[in-house]
Amino acid sequence: MKLAIIIEGIQNSGKTSTILHFVNQYQNRTLKQLRAGWQNLFINPLIFSTLKVNPYVISSSPSESGVKLGQRFQNYKGLPDILILAEQLNGKNQLDTEAFLINNGYNIIKHQINNINGSSDWERFDKSNKVLKLTNRSNEIMLDIINFIKINNII
Repeated sequence: MKLAIIIEGIQNSGKTSTILHFVNQYQNRTLKQLRAGWQNLFINPLIFSTLKVNPYVISSSPSESGVKLGQRFQNYKGLPDILILAEQLNGKNQLDTEAFLINNGYNIIKHQINNINGSSDWERFDKSNKVLKLTNRSNEIMLDIINFIKINNII
């Protein structure tokens, strides 16, 4: 069972910020910049200090970077069990990204950042609500992972 969590939005909507905040919130170090790769994340650092997941994280959308998922993983022996990535809404590689994930057996969960200012966690943030919205988004992403693990009896 494989899981892909896609953070969708237009350019500069907060996709990368969301993923960076998520990684920083669930690991024991703080990154200023996030490169594509494996991350060691604690599922619940306060209660289970050794229970980790190791997702592959792509914070730069394949549509924006020009690197399709098939190209990115062409030299890998196996695909990641958990993949967290940004994708530009209606981007040039969005359909290719979804096709790659479906063809490789991923269960897909999407979160779309709406391009409006508002109170919802998945609407654009500003300086006054940035940390709160990013923290809430991060918690929701981790709940997606935990629920996937529970529903599929992985642990």
